Amino acid sequence: MKNKIHPTAIIYDNVTIGKNVYIGPYSIIGAPAEMEEYFFDQEGKGVMICDNTVITGHCTIDEGFKEQTIIGKDCFLMKHTHIGHDSILDNNVTISAGAIIAGHVRLCQYSTVGINASIHQMTTIAPGTMIGMGSVVTKNHRTGPFDTMFGAPAKRIGTNKFLKNKLTKDQIESMTSEFLES
Repeated sequence: MKNKIHPTAIIYDNVTIGKNVYIGPYSIIGAPAEMEEYFFDQEGKGVMICDNTVITGHCTIDEGFKEQTIIGKDCFLMKHTHIGHDSILDNNVTISAGAIIAGHVRLCQYSTVGINASIHQMTTIAPGTMIGMGSVVTKNHRTGPFDTMFGAPAKRIGTNKFLKNKLTKDQIESMTSEFLES
C-alpha cells in the first residue's frame, strides 16, 4: 500500500520509511539528537520506520546518535509523543498521547505506554508490559514480561491480563523466553 505523509510533516533525509506508513501533521522525523556536541560535530545514524506504522500529529522522533532509531512494524504513536535518539520500538508497540521516551530506550513487542508517561534513558520495557497513564519509569528500571506498571516512580501493580488474553500460549511463551534470554 501507499504511504500517507501529511504535507506539514518534516521528514529529514536520513529517514527510511517502509510501506503503508501514516505520518500526521506537524510531525518531525529524523531531527538531530538533543546532545550539545552532536549538532555540529557528528553525523547521525538516521531513523527507520517499518511497515504499517501510524505516527499521528505533532510527534517527534530523533535520529540515532550511535545506532539508528527504529520504529518497528505495526506501531501506533499518538499525538504529541517523543521518541529519543537511539531508541528501538519493536513490533506492535503503542505509545499514547503525550508520552516521552528518552534516548537509548527499548520497548519490546506489544508493550504499551500510557498517556503522559515518561521513560528514562537506558531503559528496557519487557514484551507485553503496560506502563500506566502519567507513570515515570526511572533510570535502569527493568520490567518483567506482561507487567502492569503504574506510579512515579513506576511500580509493578499486576499482570497485563488484557493482552495475555489476546495472545496464544505459544506467543506468550516465545516472547517471554526470547526476552529472558537477551
